[in-house]
Amino acid sequence: MLSVSRRNFLSLTAATGIATALSTQTAHANTGVVLNGEGQNSGILRFTRLPDIAYTSPFTQAFTDARSFTPLGTNHSDALVEATYTTARPTAGTIYTRVIARRTGNSRDYYTAMLSIDFTGAMTLHIERVMDRRTVLLGQRVLAASAPTSSFSYELALSVRATRLVAQVIVAGGAAESLVVNDNQVPFSATPQGIGTGASVYAGRAVPSTHVIRLEKAKSDHWGEHRGGTTAAGWGRLIFEDDFSGGALDSTKWRVRDKSYVGFDSGVILKEAVTMGDSSTKIWLKKLAAPVTYGDGKRRDWATGYIDTVGKFSAESFRLEYRAKQPASTPEHIGAWGGIWMRPDNTAFLGEIDISESYGYASGKQKIDISNRSEGTVHYGQEQGNKAKKNALIPVLGQNLATEYHTWAVEKTPAGIRFFFDGIEYLFVSSEDPRYRAALPSGEKFNIRLCMQAGNAYWGGLAGSTRDCAIEVDYVRVWEYVG
Repeated sequence: MLSVSRRNFLSLTAATGIATALSTQTAHANTGVVLNGEGQNSGILRFTRLPDIAYTSPFTQAFTDARSFTPLGTNHSDALVEATYTTARPTAGTIYTRVIARRTGNSRDYYTAMLSIDFTGAMTLHIERVMDRRTVLLGQRVLAASAPTSSFSYELALSVRATRLVAQVIVAGGAAESLVVNDNQVPFSATPQGIGTGASVYAGRAVPSTHVIRLEKAKSDHWGEHRGGTTAAGWGRLIFEDDFSGGALDSTKWRVRDKSYVGFDSGVILKEAVTMGDSSTKIWLKKLAAPVTYGDGKRRDWATGYIDTVGKFSAESFRLEYRAKQPASTPEHIGAWGGIWMRPDNTAFLGEIDISESYGYASGKQKIDISNRSEGTVHYGQEQGNKAKKNALIPVLGQNLATEYHTWAVEKTPAGIRFFFDGIEYLFVSSEDPRYRAALPSGEKFNIRLCMQAGNAYWGGLAGSTRDCAIEVDYVRVWEYVG
């Protein structure tokens, strides 16, 4: 579930009916405010005021202001908007909930992802373009599940990047269902150009006045991949999960390395380089106050973080999903080398699965542009400079890995390993290769590792522009393979 400790949250409860005026000047936290005019179903709105949320009419909508967004990417209003609702199937009529992006200041233009729920239990996900208050349906999808008659919660999200829109809904903790459209039917200038975001609740007149819809949480952020569900279609139970919301790293899941080093970088591994953030953990690359020298005689100027599940969790066949920000977007990230990877419990086997390995920012020493890219790799050996591997870079989607949350995944089955970035498969490594069978043998389990390293010479080393930076991890989840 989305965490209330994240940025730009609002909490409100709306009963049904078409909303009219709402005065934010006189509203107070947890104070009931009459929504509806004479002759309409009555309703009460209860909310916690936030300084960057503007509460407006109609439809009990709440919007962020321009200050809550930093312009990024191919269009200044690229956005990710997420909200959590609680309601039940109405006994009559239809209820509608929306998340909104690219809203203009005059409120006439915006994109919206809407989930409608009717009295039969049918749930339909829609993406709409509203221009000058005229609505065009860009796509819709009827969900596989029916709405429960009792109270249930669901998460609704809209991701907008240039003309690509992705809506996602997760009902009652089930599998995520998505709808993807490209709004290319009109010139880009004829699409919404605002930077406002919001969320709304609305019920048709036929819905009983006693029916309650709760908009529990909402968040606007830089464009990125929305959070996945805790159920993965086609996979078994969730066998490992950490969303880093406990305030301290869970020692039953992770081992924190301290006061050690690796020979091929210029950092020293310290436990202080792992911190807990706002419902996330950060794995740091930090400049030391004074350099240190270890047994290899190399001067080490940087502290690096490293955690793993060695002795605590491992699996043979699985789907692993990792949502994070990785520093690979500006000259301040030159030499920031890190990500998430896996090794066999039995280290006599030389296999390695690099789920997401990024190398910082282009320094001019590489043959490829590594900026805003990461690499997925299956290694068949552990020697430095090893070329016994299969690897590929993630697709270019206009991403900014340092400021946006994105999702990497691997699926390891008896057939091999598949790699995904934001739901797009970009690499498959077959288990039929004899090198694979030797390095990643059947029956061997793999543990999880998260780390930062101070980049070696091949990736440009550290530069004068390099600054403290961190991988920021939202969650790590693993599902069992069921065949």
